[in-house]
Amino acid sequence: MTMLEEVVLLAVDENSGALRSTRPYGTAYALVGAVFFDLALARKIDTDTEQIHILDRSPTGSATLDRVLAAMSQRGDITSVREWIEEIFSRRDDLEGEALASLIRQGILKHEKSKRLWIIDVERFPMADNRPQRDVRLRLADAILSDSIPETRDIMLVSLAESCGLLSYVLSAEQIASRHERIELLSNLETISRKVASAIADLENTVRQGLPRMM
Repeated sequence: MTMLEEVVLLAVDENSGALRSTRPYGTAYALVGAVFFDLALARKIDTDTEQIHILDRSPTGSATLDRVLAAMSQRGDITSVREWIEEIFSRRDDLEGEALASLIRQGILKHEKSKRLWIIDVERFPMADNRPQRDVRLRLADAILSDSIPETRDIMLVSLAESCGLLSYVLSAEQIASRHERIELLSNLETISRKVASAIADLENTVRQGLPRMM
């Protein structure tokens, strides 16, 4: 699975089948960050202290990632991590919908639609196979609770879950508090993780101050 799909699995409530977020736009920002990490893991992009660099424009095989990569290739005027997160954030519904559709095709989620008050459509995505979700949660928990250095993918997942408020879906408040230093260590190991987390924090602060340019 892509990291984008893994973030969706972290956000899906296994009981209600609803997508959830601990704070406004937290899950939406996580989806955007996951796309950047997927492209980095595929060696399509890299980042230094200021800018994102495109290393390879060839297709990845993922329609979602290829669409984002093509958009990045065409916009030489946007170079910073923050600018690109803000740009891709405006397409967050596409990211969510495409990831959900992929998980449904793989037989991991089901799609159910009902009416609330006979008017409002309510969509749910209950688990058809909970093993992938359990695997993602176990990897995230093990990365934080153990003392070994995880794989790069799991380091990125910790950084994203911490910066977007998804850790509480996996660990208790006591566990998160007791492993605060470990979480901070892992979140700062990768340059792109630091830059993405910093950009998300900056954008969320902008939203809280009532200046949400993206809305």
